[in-house]
Amino acid sequence: MSRFNPRGIALATLFTVPLLAASLLISGCTPPLPPDVLAAQAEANITCQTGSLEVAAPEIFAGALDAVGQALTATCPNQITVEVGSDKPAPVQLIDVLPSAAVLADFKATSCPVGSTLVVPAFNYSVTLAFNEPGLEGIQFTPQAVAGILNGTIKTWNDPLITASNDGLGLEGLPPLKLIGVKSGQGAMQAMTAWLTSVAPQAWTQGIVGKVSSARPVATVTDLVNEMMSTEGSIAVLPVSTAINNVLGMAALPAGPNLNIWVSPDDVQLAKVGSAAMTDQTATLATGESSDMLVYGPGLGGVPVEGQFDIAASKIVLAQDQELIGWPVMGVAHLLICNAPGKPLPLSFAQYVVRLAGQGSFEAFGLTPLPEPIRVKTFSPLKIVVTPPAS
Repeated sequence: MSRFNPRGIALATLFTVPLLAASLLISGCTPPLPPDVLAAQAEANITCQTGSLEVAAPEIFAGALDAVGQALTATCPNQITVEVGSDKPAPVQLIDVLPSAAVLADFKATSCPVGSTLVVPAFNYSVTLAFNEPGLEGIQFTPQAVAGILNGTIKTWNDPLITASNDGLGLEGLPPLKLIGVKSGQGAMQAMTAWLTSVAPQAWTQGIVGKVSSARPVATVTDLVNEMMSTEGSIAVLPVSTAINNVLGMAALPAGPNLNIWVSPDDVQLAKVGSAAMTDQTATLATGESSDMLVYGPGLGGVPVEGQFDIAASKIVLAQDQELIGWPVMGVAHLLICNAPGKPLPLSFAQYVVRLAGQGSFEAFGLTPLPEPIRVKTFSPLKIVVTPPAS
């Protein structure tokens, strides 16, 4: 029987909040409202739709869109969402990989032949090296060690690049280190190799890739987790939520401008801080600036980009004198939406995804909600017009 469970552990309570508005009345003489006020107004109402919508999700996040759909149906009983696999064409598709021109072209051809394609970030997810080796919880991997594991030059747990940052941890006499990966590629691997490319370019020279040749390839994430559970010494790049829910060990990684702060992968608060390090890559990945697309690359380094993090809105509390440095490798999942005339369900569902209740569904699933300033930016491509009411 398969051991893989994509369902993240419950990390937050899903609160019932007001719903998303398609538009509000405009007042030409009212000064612009700050983002937090605009966001609050966008939660005021929703126009419920009627019908059933298929939404596709990758295996690694199976169930995530279903969680959002159930929350939406609780408010709009006649609006039904059915999650299907990513191999099935659907007018809304969640992807864990970067939305490259090739990915967008495939979505257009298979799922949106009529209408325009909208793209927005949906949530963030922490990425680490997960492993099956009892007793190594809390092991610390430098970027050079991660690079060696992924390029195949590190094959044992007591390699000097690993022992150098793990003084006192028993690494002798362990089974060989065995790297496993999904042969079709993973967004988690893209995020990890983007981090390596940024912080250790001399140790990692392959650039941003979704798979590596040194990993034993398996067909699915289910196969990967099953093999890891039965193979002591196995290791793989995975979302933290997947590792936690399948009781795998996880490596700590260094963060900060000087890579001198070791961060634990299971700290939810630091995942939220790290998510604010994501960078706008719309022009690069969506083949040009577009009012219909908002594309973000992974959050790297754990240091929030100025203006992208609202500590109050994120509802976290850091210790006194604790630096604002979060988890250093954060993937970004995106929604691809087919916005076709006379078919309001895809856009309506996507609008619900970025409202607070939709983001709360992801957080309860074990994923990281979008930083509030980024969430507000999604309003434009999703046609959410928010203006102050007339006085």
